[in-house]
Amino acid sequence: MLISKDHLLKLIAQLKFEHALNIIVSIIIAVIIFFAVFIVFIPIESNKYHQVEVLSEQATYPATQKMARKLLIQEQIKFAEYFRLMRAHQFESSKVKQYPAMEQE
Repeated sequence: MLISKDHLLKLIAQLKFEHALNIIVSIIIAVIIFFAVFIVFIPIESNKYHQVEVLSEQATYPATQKMARKLLIQEQIKFAEYFRLMRAHQFESSKVKQYPAMEQE
């Protein structure tokens, strides 16, 4: 089915400004989502790899240390795994430390 020039011009004339803006915004959102997904699957850089090494050697946060050591075994560390490690580290470091109540005399 061929679209004639007259049919195309008629379609464009019916297109309202609001619809055009909606299409542009949808395209921008799709591009942002595409790049976000693309970034998540590329390997991390050397400075971030060094940060993973530092986290694997520290003993303050054992769960983060264990997760970092598992990541170091891999040949390449993806950004998604690195972000998961950083989130775990932030969560573990922000936990409220609860100590047993001290006896008062």
